[in-house]
Amino acid sequence: MRYLSVQIQPERSPGIDVERISELFQELADRDDLVLRHSFDNGQDNGAYFNFTFGTERPAELWFAMQELIFLAQEHQSHMAAASMAMCSGEAGWDQYAQLYHWNPEVPVVPATAL
Repeated sequence: MRYLSVQIQPERSPGIDVERISELFQELADRDDLVLRHSFDNGQDNGAYFNFTFGTERPAELWFAMQELIFLAQEHQSHMAAASMAMCSGEAGWDQYAQLYHWNPEVPVVPATAL
């Protein structure tokens, strides 16, 4: 199983609707065809953060669904671009992960097809 994880740092994008985005992540978590397990948590570490982690055997398909539902949705797109990052664990765990998305455009990301 691989893990796809998204972190949102809401202070990076004032006005972000974390409650609605959390609901959308829950919709994805309810998809038995893509998600085997999930965990959501939040906390404070030099600012608030929200983590959404999904265990899946189909990481590329889950990432495409996540992009369509949240990252590319008109009402969330600019906020996600400013306040989020996404990564996927490698076959052997988090020692080799793929950075899928990052609020900082200078951070290199891999295409979903590489998953």
